[in-house]
Amino acid sequence: MHLDLKHVEALAAILRTGSFETAARQLNLTSSALSQRVRLLEERVGAVLIVRDAPCTPTEVGRRVWRYAQDVAMREQELVSSLALDIGQMHVPVAIAVTPDTMATWFLEALRDLPNLLFVLKVDNAEQGTRLLARGDVLAAVTFQKRKVQGCDTFDLGALQYMPVCSPDFYNQWFRDGLTTEAFRSAPCLTYNLDDQLQIDFATGIAGEDVLPPSHFMADARGLADAATMGLGWVMLPHLMAQPLLAEGRLTCLTPDKHIFSDLTWQVTRASRGIMQPLTRAVRKTARRLLVQTS
Repeated sequence: MHLDLKHVEALAAILRTGSFETAARQLNLTSSALSQRVRLLEERVGAVLIVRDAPCTPTEVGRRVWRYAQDVAMREQELVSSLALDIGQMHVPVAIAVTPDTMATWFLEALRDLPNLLFVLKVDNAEQGTRLLARGDVLAAVTFQKRKVQGCDTFDLGALQYMPVCSPDFYNQWFRDGLTTEAFRSAPCLTYNLDDQLQIDFATGIAGEDVLPPSHFMADARGLADAATMGLGWVMLPHLMAQPLLAEGRLTCLTPDKHIFSDLTWQVTRASRGIMQPLTRAVRKTARRLLVQTS
């Protein structure tokens, strides 16, 4: 079955931007012309491809066509590069899954100086990132998990060191008698979401028994650091965030040791290995410089 690449490009633009209006502007089309292309593509495929919501999302069939669109774009870029053709600046959209702490601390540094790639960053927990990679929704992912996704190359990156921190005033109020079980059961902590178990793990490890600290929930990685400096609670903060605030005296560390280290991996689909090679090199180089190398 032949698919019109202009129709496929229309679908990819909508799913990349999340809306018909934005995609139409990017492609220099009217909204009606863009809708027509999608309708013709859906008729050709024989299935609905887009859930028309805000933002627009792919159906299961739409996701498969979107993967095809990304593959076509990458193959075109590889061909142009191999033939040394000068046809102007080409931009290849690359979908990547990253964890919130990765996004907030070091990953953007790796994206510099890669002008031919347009990044679609999907920020979620590591488990969801692995699912997105296995499903083909992203071409690469940074995860905390060692489980290798079939069809991917995997690279160890190093570790994010999580430090237990709070403001000096908060420490004096809640932990002046030490890191006791009672203190952890009373002092509010700061939690990203229900999947974030770092605070519970740390408190339980120190107390030697199960502890469920009272918690504020705040799904904003940098917001957690701000909240800690303001005295709202204690939190396990990535060292790349915590160290400058500790040096300024805005935060204090609950303990100089007993920190938590989360090993990171970079997984990239083998099908996109060629076009992703510059990004893989940049990610590994940045990780070696900024993450804790535990091996």
